[in-house]
Amino acid sequence: MRMIMPNPLISLRSILILLLFVSFSSQESSLFSQETLRLEDAVTRSLQNNLGIRLARQQAEISAIGNAWGAAGALPQIGLSASGSNAVSDQSQNPTSFIQEKLESESINVGGQLNWVLFDGFGMFANKRALDRLQEQAEGQAALVIEQTASATMQAYNNVLVQLALRDVLSAAMGVSRARLDWMEVRQATGSASTFDRLQFANALLTDSLAWLQQNASIEQSTNALNRLMGELAESQWKFTTALNAPKSRNDFGELRSEVFSNATVIQNALIAQELAGVGVQQARARLSPNVSLNASQNEQSSRFEAGDFSADGVTKNLSANLAVNFNWFNGGATRRAIQQAKMQVAMAKMQAEDQRREVDRLLQDVWSRWSSAEQTHLISMQLTDNSRRSLEIAQERLTSGAINSLDFREIQMQVINLQQQQLQTLNAWQAADIELQRLSGLWTIETQLP
Repeated sequence: MRMIMPNPLISLRSILILLLFVSFSSQESSLFSQETLRLEDAVTRSLQNNLGIRLARQQAEISAIGNAWGAAGALPQIGLSASGSNAVSDQSQNPTSFIQEKLESESINVGGQLNWVLFDGFGMFANKRALDRLQEQAEGQAALVIEQTASATMQAYNNVLVQLALRDVLSAAMGVSRARLDWMEVRQATGSASTFDRLQFANALLTDSLAWLQQNASIEQSTNALNRLMGELAESQWKFTTALNAPKSRNDFGELRSEVFSNATVIQNALIAQELAGVGVQQARARLSPNVSLNASQNEQSSRFEAGDFSADGVTKNLSANLAVNFNWFNGGATRRAIQQAKMQVAMAKMQAEDQRREVDRLLQDVWSRWSSAEQTHLISMQLTDNSRRSLEIAQERLTSGAINSLDFREIQMQVINLQQQQLQTLNAWQAADIELQRLSGLWTIETQLP
């Protein structure tokens, strides 16, 4: 008995249809739970949910709370005290006592103290400037975290758009392959085409379908990466509404370089650290000056005394003020050493600021080079893609007329697919370089505000 073997082409197409149906079904089921997500919304979600930003902002708030004249030592310290006492001494049964009565006494003591440093070599003003710089430093660190988070989110969002566009390229290729396969099957049925040509188009359709399924996995991975940055659940699905556009043209590198050196957050933070080191010298020098302080106190005591039928009330008031001048004549050279160390800190801070400036300049040159190269590459890729599309149209006409075979047509089709993918990849690289230029320019620090 002869076994009937299934047609390999029919089986493969059945498997393909099943896989595509499962994939489309999963996508359709997720549409009901999808929310629209713009690029601005993604950045906002990241800024709201990023724990690093929250910690940095809380640290900035702590520095702002501590930035006060009282913390700098410029305000007086005032203290109040109160105490009360009650004593009873029964001498009525004591024959040796001069007063053989029950003695009772009560007293209430209320006092106030004032301690105020009037002059400390302007150290209190240096302390206040140091607190100002510390607050600016904390805010600068928060701004740096915001910039990094916004940059990473924008690049992740654009990467999802690129992955979706790559799937569209494969979908279009599948449509062409499917149409050519149907056309070739009709021709084979009439005897005007060979099985070899039909199998070539069948393999092309299967190859494109496999790449399409694999691209879905890439989309899922890129979406998960974006969800992690936004602090959302990994299974969250979105409808991305921001278009995939090319960056705006940039021509004046000198102007961009000036913006970067004026506004770059890392440079500003280095300059703040340099100023803070300079304030440290002022704080150390303040110890060379005399210290003038005022100490004042007032005390009032009310008392009552009873001995038998005799009683009396009394009030005692004490008021004192003390103006003290202290001058550190010699402390083993500790003050001089502190000044020298502070000056060395200033020199180190200057070198660190210059090093940071050079590093930013080097990074700017590198990013600008990548940006310019990506721009030119993208423009060339667009032209190549347009030419390849036209070539594919001509190839379809020649395939119909028999001027080329299925292998030649597939080669031209693969050129179109590869060039379209290359165009999207160059666009993604161009966008990433443009985002990095925006981050280096420091404009996000001015424009971006936390909700």
